[in-house]
Amino acid sequence: MKLKELYFIQKKDIEKATEVLIRAFHEDPLIQLIYPDPLERKRYSSVLWKFMIRDGITYGEVYSPTSKIEGVAKWLPPGKEHMGIWRTIRSGGLKMGVALAKQKDERKLPPRKIQEITDYILQSHKELMKEPHWYLANIGVDPDHQGKGYGSKLIKPMLERIEKEGYSVFLETNFEGNVSLYEHLGFELVDEMKIPETEIINWAMIKKIE
Repeated sequence: MKLKELYFIQKKDIEKATEVLIRAFHEDPLIQLIYPDPLERKRYSSVLWKFMIRDGITYGEVYSPTSKIEGVAKWLPPGKEHMGIWRTIRSGGLKMGVALAKQKDERKLPPRKIQEITDYILQSHKELMKEPHWYLANIGVDPDHQGKGYGSKLIKPMLERIEKEGYSVFLETNFEGNVSLYEHLGFELVDEMKIPETEIINWAMIKKIE
């Protein structure tokens, strides 16, 4: 059931949505760790975001406030919260691995380390949320449009729908400042973990069924 209040992102919008997420997540701690050089980050993280958006279009729902695509929110439904190996390949995961290897910055992480970080976050998600739920996998607002309420606009209509469906919602953030914003929308902080061998904190939050 598509939301009428928001713009439903389709395949024709992937390029524009990718640009928005590149800009929105440029200073994200985890993205900086994976792509340490700012110029290479802009270039190669595009493959990551295209991968994420394609996965959302295929297995969930991806929205923007309007057709101008001021921001992007990727939602995965119950039963589709986690990617398996075949789903990863189908959504373009192999291209992402190639792009990571092309980085010239000596600070880049080896594929094994990136996989360990991904697995650690995934396992934490599974342990914290054992029941079927909706997953707000990614949400970002273009820096040119931040502070205009687009973040809340991307979330509130979906939360209202999910509440009627009778499911909880899970999300993660690497920005401590986002925690209070999500709490204002009804989320509860359930875990604060430091990703091993990094300085990155991952805050996990749940909005439970009312």
